[in-house]
Amino acid sequence: MDVKIKFYPYEKLKEDGIKDMLRDLKKNTIIMIDAKLKPDEEAKLIEETMKNISTNFSGIELDSLDLTASDENDTVLKKLKDQILEFITGKKRGLTLIGPADIIKKIEKKPDDLLLHMR
Repeated sequence: MDVKIKFYPYEKLKEDGIKDMLRDLKKNTIIMIDAKLKPDEEAKLIEETMKNISTNFSGIELDSLDLTASDENDTVLKKLKDQILEFITGKKRGLTLIGPADIIKKIEKKPDDLLLHMR
């Protein structure tokens, strides 16, 4: 089985939409997005995935890593900087991994990293 990894800038996701991403996922492509998806974007992705489940496509595994200041030890200035960046760029600092469920066994999330377990 040929597995590919594709980097999707968050802006491309906003422009091209979820359907293009699903097309890649159906071709055994693992997708990395340079931002943490918003809850409504994750919901839309899951909804579209459910519509596309078939004998050839069993769904997706998805997890995100939030890199914004959320630790109580972070300074007010750091938290403010993260909020300003999110406002200006329209994306939340982070990383999202999405892969076909046939390839991804699980995505293990730790506070500062994601570990991808493949079949």
